[in-house]
Amino acid sequence: MGKKNHEKSINSLKQRIIEHQQKIDMELLKDYPDLGLIRHWQKEIRAFELGIEKAQKRLRR
Repeated sequence: MGKKNHEKSINSLKQRIIEHQQKIDMELLKDYPDLGLIRHWQKEIRAFELGIEKAQKRLRR
């Protein structure tokens, strides 16, 4: 992948993190938040962060 593809991937993953964090915030506002769902979104956020780190490492090459 070229530089533009890595940058596009990073931006996409950052957007997904924002979306998932908004989902978590909305779920926490409920009277009975689904903690399993929140944990799932948190795991996905961690995976997105790792993807960003990998893409940033590739950009530095």
